[in-house]
Amino acid sequence: MESLNKKQYHVRDLTTRSVTLFPNRAQVVRDLKDLQLKPGTNEVTILGLTPTVDESTIKVEGTGSAVISDIAIELLPNRDIFQDIYPDEDDDDEDPMDVDSDTDDTDLADSPELEAARALLSELRDEERRAKEIVESAASRLKILDAYGKSLDRKKNLDITEGVDKYRAEREKVFSDHMAGIVRGRENSKHLAAAIKEEARLAKLKEREVKRLAREKKNAAKASEKQKQKDARREAERLKEKARVRKERERFWPKVCYSVHVTLEAYTFTPSSSRRTSISSDTARPFSPTPDADGVAGASSGLGCDLSLSYVTSSASWAPSYDLQMSTTTNTATLCYDARITNETSETWSNCKVTLSTSQTTFSGLQNQIPTLKPWNIKLASKNSGLTENSILDSREERQHRGEWWSVQQAAQVPQKHRPSLFGVEEAPPGGAAADGMVSAQMVQMALMQQQRQQRQQRQGMYQPEYQPMVMQQPMPQMPQMPPIPPSALARGERLDSTSETSQALATALLQRRSAVNAAKPRSSMASVAGSVAESAMSFMKPSANKESYEGSSPDLFGAVDEEAETAAALDFEESTFEETGFTTTYDLPGVKTLPPRPTASKQRVARVSFSNVSFSHTVVAKYKPVAYLKAKVRNTSRLTLLRGAAGLTLDGTFMGRTTLPRCSAGDCFSLGLGADPAVAVNYPKVDVRRATTGFFSKENSAVYARSVTVANSRAAAGKPVSLLVLDQVPVSEDERLKVDVLKPAGLVVDGAGKAVGRPGRGEKEDADWGTATATLRKGGQVEWLVSLNAGKAVKLGLEYVVAMPSGDAAVEC
Repeated sequence: MESLNKKQYHVRDLTTRSVTLFPNRAQVVRDLKDLQLKPGTNEVTILGLTPTVDESTIKVEGTGSAVISDIAIELLPNRDIFQDIYPDEDDDDEDPMDVDSDTDDTDLADSPELEAARALLSELRDEERRAKEIVESAASRLKILDAYGKSLDRKKNLDITEGVDKYRAEREKVFSDHMAGIVRGRENSKHLAAAIKEEARLAKLKEREVKRLAREKKNAAKASEKQKQKDARREAERLKEKARVRKERERFWPKVCYSVHVTLEAYTFTPSSSRRTSISSDTARPFSPTPDADGVAGASSGLGCDLSLSYVTSSASWAPSYDLQMSTTTNTATLCYDARITNETSETWSNCKVTLSTSQTTFSGLQNQIPTLKPWNIKLASKNSGLTENSILDSREERQHRGEWWSVQQAAQVPQKHRPSLFGVEEAPPGGAAADGMVSAQMVQMALMQQQRQQRQQRQGMYQPEYQPMVMQQPMPQMPQMPPIPPSALARGERLDSTSETSQALATALLQRRSAVNAAKPRSSMASVAGSVAESAMSFMKPSANKESYEGSSPDLFGAVDEEAETAAALDFEESTFEETGFTTTYDLPGVKTLPPRPTASKQRVARVSFSNVSFSHTVVAKYKPVAYLKAKVRNTSRLTLLRGAAGLTLDGTFMGRTTLPRCSAGDCFSLGLGADPAVAVNYPKVDVRRATTGFFSKENSAVYARSVTVANSRAAAGKPVSLLVLDQVPVSEDERLKVDVLKPAGLVVDGAGKAVGRPGRGEKEDADWGTATATLRKGGQVEWLVSLNAGKAVKLGLEYVVAMPSGDAAVEC
């Protein structure tokens, strides 16, 4: 039995060739280069695919001398250990907070002078004690002599003269010693007093020095405490940042991952075409392993292949973001078109080619047939049925089909996979490895149950994971169609999954459509080998020497790029190239990018476009608000289709705020409201009502209502005229007995020709040359004035109308 050669790779170790981002999906292509195979059966396992992958979109393709015999996709628990992938940073060996600077060194050593003074003082004190000892010794001997003298009279046979002489001699010696001790003590006292004074002086100096050192130590302790607090705050911030990074990493740490098992049959023969129906003239050579190959027979034969793994994942997308700078002095605008790229998967796509696609086209499947209109037959109901004309607003078939369509749309809004069940770091359960296995099995079971529900809905025709019905002007989340393949990429084969013939037919149609677009471009000689597991094994083609590179698309230039801005020395973004294919536009970002998973979106520059001849106009509805609203009308002169998105608006160098840029195709116009213009003042006084002197009709009451709007352009006299659309209205009668006629401007007819009107707003001299104004009456009683008002001038627009009704009646609003 042949041995099975198994190899295992993690998806993070595979190079990322390209990432194509869609408004709500992303297609990733990864490469596994120079895969060495052994003759016979080889099993390659790729682990760690993000759990947000749509498993039905996983494809394997490549080149080399092998045949795919089996492809299996599994959803398994993530066996990686979080601490191994993201080890904690080692803390410093010595924490500055642990350093004890409070060593007790306040005992100041004596100075040499003080030590000498104290030594001298000790000697003098000793000398003092010696002098006292001499005096005391003399006093004691004197007492002894006195006692001896008193005892002479009691002795018998004693020569008194001899005794007295001895007494005198001894007493003189004692007295001499006593006087010597006193003199010696007196002299020592003088030196002792001086020594005590000197020692006190030096001790006082030392005390001052000790106090100074104590103050310095106290200040140093305060500084040390402040530094400790500062270090503690810094350490807290470091730990906080560390916790934030860990929390962010845990947010994108997968609990379960997809794994792809590819079984390859490697033989030492020249492979034929990967298509079963194709004919090749290459001949096969039988494999004969040499006995001295050390068990690696495929090493000398050079068996190997290059694999390419592609898949579509959710939780990765892009959205347009704009920065629009407008100038009212030059009537120009500059639009910076950026892309906000989001990657909330568990994968990091490093050093890859990034392409943005606007494709959102989806399909609902071939089982949804074009409906046929059935006859709508009606008849008269009985008089007492209580039915009205609303009972035949729609037909029975219309209600049925509308209900089915609504159900499909509701099913299409199935949310994405529940992130808490797919991402996060699980704490170790108390049961050890067994409990860990139970938790992992539960997570896998939950994910599989969710997929089974989606597959059941798919079989029922209620939900298509990849192809749902196209809904025009419906702002609900949609799954994108498979993105178009770049001209130089591998030609796609059949789907890996074998769920239905619908997917295969749709893939074939997409390939034919893409082939028609790129018919003029040279084809790649690298054949694809993506196919369904249910299909027969497909052999790889050897790569040709003249294969195209993936980045081989020709660059394209935007039609309205500001060339002066490009030549300026200011730092700017590098723009992308774009290509339009049918209803889809793709933008190739320059260079290679790295897209790590992160909670916030990154911004990439798509294009910088300049617009000229921007039209600024004002609209005044003084009846509601006495202000002039500024509006800009921009024609998209570039070749880009601007998608709907948020835009930052800057007017004449002042940031106005955030607005929403509407979708605008190339060559179309879009309008943006810029708020109220303070340079245009509007005055709208109260209505003036007077009784008509003569009625227009007999036996009628008539009243004349007079209104006026005064508009002043306060810009400098050298400024440009402003264009204004001033709106007002007259009431519209719903009763033939109630008559409403416009008196001023005279001669107005509904949707008729305009009449020149207007007069100076402040005086004939001051506002003589104020400009022009044309009044028009529209349906619904709306009166419009198209005004061109010169700078520094004012105009007054009058409106008078008469309301006539039968005597005794009154007019009220409906």
